[in-house]
Amino acid sequence: MYLAHPPRLSRSAAAPRRVAPVFGDVEMVLQPIVDVSSGVVVAAEALARFTGRPDESVEETFALAYASGRGAHLEAACIRAARAKRAELLPGIALTLNVSPDALMHQAVKQALAGDLTGVIVEITEHASPNLAASRTLIEDLRARGAKIAVDDTGTGYAGLLRLTEVRPDIVKLDRGLVTGLRDSIEKSAVIEALVSLSHRMGAQVLGEGVQTQDDLIGLAELGVDLAQGWFIAMPSWTLPAGLPEAVVACRAARTALMRHETVSATDTGLQSITAALAGSVRVTDLSAALAAAASSFGVDLIGLSTLSAGGVLRELTASTVPADSRFYRLSDFPATKSALITGNMVEAHVDDAHTDSAERAQLLRDGMSSLLVTPVISRGRPLGVLELQHRSHRRWTTNDMTRARMLARHVAGVMARLERPQLAPAG
Repeated sequence: MYLAHPPRLSRSAAAPRRVAPVFGDVEMVLQPIVDVSSGVVVAAEALARFTGRPDESVEETFALAYASGRGAHLEAACIRAARAKRAELLPGIALTLNVSPDALMHQAVKQALAGDLTGVIVEITEHASPNLAASRTLIEDLRARGAKIAVDDTGTGYAGLLRLTEVRPDIVKLDRGLVTGLRDSIEKSAVIEALVSLSHRMGAQVLGEGVQTQDDLIGLAELGVDLAQGWFIAMPSWTLPAGLPEAVVACRAARTALMRHETVSATDTGLQSITAALAGSVRVTDLSAALAAAASSFGVDLIGLSTLSAGGVLRELTASTVPADSRFYRLSDFPATKSALITGNMVEAHVDDAHTDSAERAQLLRDGMSSLLVTPVISRGRPLGVLELQHRSHRRWTTNDMTRARMLARHVAGVMARLERPQLAPAG
């Protein structure tokens, strides 16, 4: 729940103090949590430090507190100190604070968590509570007051997995033992992949802690993990850094690699049934039907198919749920899409991400969309056009999304190669 054997930190004169009965002053340091797809800081975890007990780890201090019957009071003091850090964070950055499930039912902790909890993530250890029904009631009360719920130290045991289905958290936090060195372990990767699949089906994000190396971060990206924290990204500090340029570079490099390479996925029977109708087809109506079925299956709002003319102009041939856009678009005006067709790599754009192609972002805004995944349609090395998966709300495109989009693009390429390609005149 709290960082094991934390490094010594020099306390600034301005660092706030909050008194923890019996155990002296408790102070909170902050460790950034980043979006794996962009490296942008989205939250900060508040971690306790006890200035009055320099020779003991945080875990030892809490163990002593609980042994003396003061554990819940110490947790309440930490919660108050953590909430005092909320004002230091920029808008849009959430504060994560820790609490054990049994302490939730203690009056001191209830008082420390009173009031509006908007922008707060309450992180609960996965260890079973003797009164799970009461814990669930308290958790729902926290949610009603604006909090998000995270389950900490999620591992592989049956009890832990069962708890996930009972609590249905907003964030599932992977144990650092699973994350550190994951790319060197087939077993760790398999466990994380299963937990990601389960969590996403429940509508929860996944956070990997204990990121010690760039390889750990890349491994999380490859497995579809949403969020990350660890010493490679940033050490805990008294104040949250304004930005993490090295983490941004590492996350975007991992993301680019995902867009470039094929991903391995189990047989997708749903997609097979959609694309089977395209075998041997030479009709645009079959493409339209396939795109409509795929949009529903993928859970996206729109899939459009645009063809490429010899003059470097794109025009939409068909779309899944709306009439095709009849306008012509010069490829030179959309550098990200042009790069996708030249390299064969996928690209993405998000309205709220200033690092992505400004032309694609402007197009999304015009069409009332928020996220775009561009997949090149290529036949025998020749670019024929692009598939564009679009979503009205922000969507972090997963490795499964990418795999399915590539599979669909291959089948669409077969139909397009058989079609008599229309002669498109360049825009005047």
